[in-house]
Amino acid sequence: MRLFGRKKQIEPPQLMLVEAKEKEKYDFHAALAKALLLFLLVYGSLGGFLAALEISYNKGISMLALFALALLLSAGYQTGKRWLTNLLSIILFVFYVFIALTNYWLINSGYYAVMNRIFEKIREYLDISGGVEYASIVQDEYSTVTIFVMFLGMVGIILLNIQMQTKCNLLLTIFLTFSPYVLLFYLECTPPLIYICLLFTGYLAVAVLNSSRVVGRLSAQMRDVLPVAMVSAVLITGLLTVVVQEQMYRRVVPESGLKTASRAGMGQFARYGMQALFQRNSIGAGMSGGRLSKGAASIPNYETDLIVRYTPYSYRSMYLKAFTGKDYTGECWTEAQSDGVDDGRMEAGVKDRKRAYENQDLFQGRGILEVEYVGANKEYEYRPYYTDYDEVEQQGKRFRYTYYPVGRPNIVKGSANEEYLEVPEACREAVEEACERAGLEGDAEQVASGIMEFFNREYSYTLRPGYYYGNPDYISHFLSESKRGYCTHFASAATMMFRYMGYPARFVEGYAFSYAEVVDKGELVEGADYAEYFDGYSDIGETALIEMEIMDADAHAWVEVYVDGAGWVVVDPTPQTSQEEERTSFWEAFRGTQGPVDSPDLERGDFGQVLENAVSGVSYLLVGMAVAAFILLLARFVYGQRKLRGLDERSKVCLHYVRLLEVLRKKDKYFVKQNTLRSQIAFLKEIYGINISAEQEKALYEAFFGTEISYDCDRLCKELAKDRRMFKRACIPGKKNV
Repeated sequence: MRLFGRKKQIEPPQLMLVEAKEKEKYDFHAALAKALLLFLLVYGSLGGFLAALEISYNKGISMLALFALALLLSAGYQTGKRWLTNLLSIILFVFYVFIALTNYWLINSGYYAVMNRIFEKIREYLDISGGVEYASIVQDEYSTVTIFVMFLGMVGIILLNIQMQTKCNLLLTIFLTFSPYVLLFYLECTPPLIYICLLFTGYLAVAVLNSSRVVGRLSAQMRDVLPVAMVSAVLITGLLTVVVQEQMYRRVVPESGLKTASRAGMGQFARYGMQALFQRNSIGAGMSGGRLSKGAASIPNYETDLIVRYTPYSYRSMYLKAFTGKDYTGECWTEAQSDGVDDGRMEAGVKDRKRAYENQDLFQGRGILEVEYVGANKEYEYRPYYTDYDEVEQQGKRFRYTYYPVGRPNIVKGSANEEYLEVPEACREAVEEACERAGLEGDAEQVASGIMEFFNREYSYTLRPGYYYGNPDYISHFLSESKRGYCTHFASAATMMFRYMGYPARFVEGYAFSYAEVVDKGELVEGADYAEYFDGYSDIGETALIEMEIMDADAHAWVEVYVDGAGWVVVDPTPQTSQEEERTSFWEAFRGTQGPVDSPDLERGDFGQVLENAVSGVSYLLVGMAVAAFILLLARFVYGQRKLRGLDERSKVCLHYVRLLEVLRKKDKYFVKQNTLRSQIAFLKEIYGINISAEQEKALYEAFFGTEISYDCDRLCKELAKDRRMFKRACIPGKKNV
């Protein structure tokens, strides 16, 4: 039998959330608590995702903007006026549309910056050497990402506010905010602890509110629930990070079969983006041998085609020529044959350069370049310009070319075949119109500059120019309709524009790589003799032997223009996709020096970073304090149990009864006035209708005033402890003044 057997049911032992009255004073603190909850969930999701991906943006402005929006929505809802809530929703919707329309390119560029970083992380995780990159219209990534975060955060806050006004559903809240973290866990990118604490705080608060089953406004309860949820979240996440180390987690939790099966698809996504889902109208990259395509996209696989070993001698791009196109048929280029000055190998002037090197000309160099075939088309040779074909060596899949770069300009005699001036009727009209729009005139150099300026101004580079139907030929469609494409579009069109202006030109295919790529991707070959691979004049001084993997994405198309007295000259009309490279020293670049890490700059707008660091420090402090408090409570409990075991049976009963009185005095202010055992028992019987048996009442008197006790002391102690726990959880308002 329990000590306090109740005659009538009192409040159940659970946290009671009191329902708000119809007319109550405006509760600003409740509105502030709800706004804080919305902010914690949204910023914990977005901020943690971006921090794990190491994306920079203005955290201070983003935090202030999102919290201001959350406070506006919460303050309006707290008034209880439906018309005001609806008006705010309409205003925010109009503002949302206005922001989307007026800042479209900013938001779009911010989205592209985030997607590029995601692709980069996936490639790093899966060890993929290359992939898709979105070209941003606005280059200021720091600002565009900031605007994108505020725009996306606004959507999240509006959605969460709507669902909290209706059901406050925990599962839906987790779905809306935790979804971005799934990708982070897949890529094993760990967000900072502060963001996990923010999310868990929100989840714990929503869980408590969801379990309370209170009908009406929930914001009034958040001010009580939120602080407890915050401390609990900090304690739980802090303890988990201490107990469950990363190495232990990886040993205990193996990689799932679903993750293993998805690697191939994730790799395709990193390489091709959304185009991976729609590759029906696409072509591969690499050498095409002059074949042109109407495919919607050029999809490289970023696999190695060639391995090249050479010594860098110039800041200019290195071209490995393989195919020379002569006649344009509308669908492909026919290959030029070796016929004197029209030689597709471009050997004009090689003998003069070789003779200058042998005579020790101060401005002439000689180099050795080795090409090893891996995945490239074996129908072609991939050779540098000014190769001496009398000194070509082959060993299996490896070719060794001797070539003579740099050097003084040589006078080349002869003229180009007139066939290199032909412009087919199928594209003549489009070419003529393009030359007029570009305002081309002057010598070959001026025409080349005019074409490149024209392409940079009116055309855009993309691997996804789109599929086109109908009769327009390849060049006409590019010049007059799409105005977007990749290198074969630009090179084919430029070849015809040169011809129309009276300068012989031909289409060329091969592989090209820049000096920046050499510095970034090349590897030094240890123990190689520099003099063996390069001798004579170099634009950048003595370097070293470099080995580089050339991908199919490095396949390129350009133009050769014949200039009287100079021979065939390389012109690359494809617009650059990046800013001009900084010409650093070769050895400085390969030294891999790294500057000091910059501290947050308040003038640049990194207040949010400072605040994040401060909050992170506070979170660790809170974890330490919570752990210390837990240890103290545990020590107190152990000490109390040891002390309790040392007492006799009567003293144990008295101690349990005193603990029960402490709980009752805190719960009911009128119980404090009961100073005697008789008045306390009478109060419980009269006010709460608690049935106290005569045996139990006698046992209490014997425990306090007698020498012996006839009741089972262990049973009585358990009954007192059970009732104390029940009263501690229950909501017991003072009902009468006795």
